[in-house]
Amino acid sequence: MKKLVVLLMLFLCFLFCSCTADTSGYKSELTSRAWSAKLQGGAEAKLSFSGDKATFSLKSNNTTACIEGKYIADEHSFVIFMPDISQNYTFEYTPKGENLELKYNGSTITLNEIKQS
Repeated sequence: MKKLVVLLMLFLCFLFCSCTADTSGYKSELTSRAWSAKLQGGAEAKLSFSGDKATFSLKSNNTTACIEGKYIADEHSFVIFMPDISQNYTFEYTPKGENLELKYNGSTITLNEIKQS
């Protein structure tokens, strides 16, 4: 009887103490992947997330602009904070399978998922 009670207690302990992560929804789809696009005129855009930081870079010819900092995201938008220059950038997004529609100030670009090898 004691073994059964101990076994039941261990089972309940594992059941209630297990760690889970919410992997449903657009936010997870956005932040669990890296994204890139080749724009008209030859410019390149890349978006990636690592931990609590986001990096969005634009490269055209030999010029690169980078927005990098801590971010917060919900199911429709995310904000990258850049306290060094006292600026925050808010992007709206819509995941569409292997593509991501990214909107900023009324402009929209479509990024493609970067396949991890």
